[in-house]
Amino acid sequence: MNTNMLEIQLPAGTARVLYEGDAALAAGSLTRFTVGVSLGFALPAGAQLGIARRWPSDWGVPQSDDPAAVDYVRISAAVGRQFHWSHGRQHAWHPFDHVLVVTLIDSLPAGERLDVTFGDTSQGSPGFTVQTFIEEASPLAVRLRTAPDAAWVELARPTVRIVGTTPHQIVLTAPSRVANGQPFELHVRVEDAWGNPSALEAPVLFDEPVACEVRIPPTGWTRVTMTLPESGFHRLVAHVAGFPVIRATSNPIEVVDGAVVEQLCWGDLHAQSVIGCGARSIDAYYAHARDFAATDFCSHQANCFLVTTPEWEETQAATARIHQDGRFVALLGVEWSAASHLGGDHNLYFPGDTAPLRRCSHEFIPDKSDLLTDLPHVTDLHAHYEGTDTVVALHVGGRTASLQWHAPALDRLLEVHSTHATSEWFLFDALRRGYRMGVTAGSDSVDGRPGASHPGHMAVRNLRGGLTAIPMQQLSRGALWGALKQRHCYATTGERIVLGFSAGDLQMGDDTTVSQVPAFDVLVEGTAPIETIDFFRDDTCLCSIDLAADASALSNSVRVAWNGASAPGNWQRARMCWDGVLRVQGARILAAHPWAFDTADEGIRATDAQSVHWRSITAGDWDGVVLDLDDLRTAELSFVTQPMALQARLGDLRAMPRSFKAESPVREVELRRLPAVPNALGWRGRFEDPDPVPGAHAYWVRVRQTDAAQAWSTPIFVTLTTQ
Repeated sequence: MNTNMLEIQLPAGTARVLYEGDAALAAGSLTRFTVGVSLGFALPAGAQLGIARRWPSDWGVPQSDDPAAVDYVRISAAVGRQFHWSHGRQHAWHPFDHVLVVTLIDSLPAGERLDVTFGDTSQGSPGFTVQTFIEEASPLAVRLRTAPDAAWVELARPTVRIVGTTPHQIVLTAPSRVANGQPFELHVRVEDAWGNPSALEAPVLFDEPVACEVRIPPTGWTRVTMTLPESGFHRLVAHVAGFPVIRATSNPIEVVDGAVVEQLCWGDLHAQSVIGCGARSIDAYYAHARDFAATDFCSHQANCFLVTTPEWEETQAATARIHQDGRFVALLGVEWSAASHLGGDHNLYFPGDTAPLRRCSHEFIPDKSDLLTDLPHVTDLHAHYEGTDTVVALHVGGRTASLQWHAPALDRLLEVHSTHATSEWFLFDALRRGYRMGVTAGSDSVDGRPGASHPGHMAVRNLRGGLTAIPMQQLSRGALWGALKQRHCYATTGERIVLGFSAGDLQMGDDTTVSQVPAFDVLVEGTAPIETIDFFRDDTCLCSIDLAADASALSNSVRVAWNGASAPGNWQRARMCWDGVLRVQGARILAAHPWAFDTADEGIRATDAQSVHWRSITAGDWDGVVLDLDDLRTAELSFVTQPMALQARLGDLRAMPRSFKAESPVREVELRRLPAVPNALGWRGRFEDPDPVPGAHAYWVRVRQTDAAQAWSTPIFVTLTTQ
């Protein structure tokens, strides 16, 4: 334990804050620390001590009900002193939202100390839960209010370093397209169970055709030069020496003969650091995107009402500092964050190194000197930026963007997936309105880990972050800017799925006027076997290809999957709890496997020969379990959760899945008997509209893999004239 004593001089006298705890902690571990406050003056009854964590925090939730349980908090003072405490959200303190407040019932004499011990172990508690994401200086704000009508004063802000824990998996990331026989860089990273960098002592061993051994430095990542001598799509495979279960397959790599004319680049256009309501410095934020997540481009999107003028200057400087054409593109930006009824969250992207900051409000900005520059309504935003070189993206965030207002020349992009939720409803709504927008995905993370964000304990997020894919002839800010402006992009749930969608010379984002709707060609190369490809006109699915439907042989494995969201909107509105149990009669469960869970806090919690218990949160995504059964012929399933309960026979399952759906809110349970041989990793095909309708329409595809990962193309916008 380290002990730090901090002093501050207040008008009434000296205040001392004692912080006793470890200087560095492993993410997701248990710890014990104490915050003690003593004053050189007396505090009257009604005075309050506040101890607060920032918004991204997924530290434990303090409790005093059970001294033997995790997250127990003990508050102590001299014998006979009386006080009460509470813990909750304090919006006025944003971004220090998670606040424990101790209120004095008696006065506290000068010199007497009040201690708050988090994770007090004296009565059996194992400790207090540490946040799940790395942070160089995780802060704790200690504040004092000397009387019920006095202002809060910050006494101290002690910090602790959060580091990754033991290795959980390796991730292999290669360029999506390389030249035959030419060297390229393969990125190898080691993640703990929470998605943080982890130290790996054992070497990583690669299979043929690049058989080699790679050592990972303590940073948790490295780049290795490799070549592939044969054209076509390849996936590299590696495992950790001595740990064959830690095995990884790279994203699909297309090897082309001749020079690579157009590269498929990947990035996260939407997240924030400690500038805003997030965590980690902006330099650490950008470095994580480039060096650990191995993205090609990134933008920083802090809530405008939190960004001070000096912080905007720092944002511009950091963005310019990290940017390097050919290596990593950083796009200057900010999130205009008005309430939904005023327009909702809009991401603004600027093409250069500098841009004036125009906020929606000064709600959390102490300096009001530039208050008159605010753009309080989205119509003000549109009027101000109309005709400028600005790209705007709409998303489902803390204040979901309203589609009631639309400026086509500015509103070029729409985010379909983030750590908040998978929000297809948002895309469908835009399509029904006839909007022509590029489809993107990002993290919208507040954990300072763009490009590879995980939801941890799901305190403020639900899902893993997504990625946006953009074909570019060169990795440069100009090329990225042009592609976004032209809507030449597509979205995934975070996997580097190769998706081609075209109609002759038309590519994603293009629009055309024709007398006959063209045929649409699709190419998919997945990071896992492909399950379905759905072809849409606007919000109507015209055709669905199910690659497992033609399986020649079926296994005795059944996937039980569920999907739903409690309501359209952000992480709080969308999350649907599926904690539950299934039971099987007429067969034995030989093994149960987790499927598509987003965090270590979810998954299978208990299993035996007849039942499986789990924890699960969905937010428009899929979770589930796969059951290996000894015999399906007489097997019956009982599925019990709060969103849905059902009884079903498993013996008559065939190649097509069986779905159970409900409305208000929309939710679904799907039963699928899995093929004996996995589906193909790639698919090529052509779609045609069987019954074209005159007018303006959006044609697009959605891909779903057998691991529940998804990709969404940006539409090709077709106006069909009447003949």
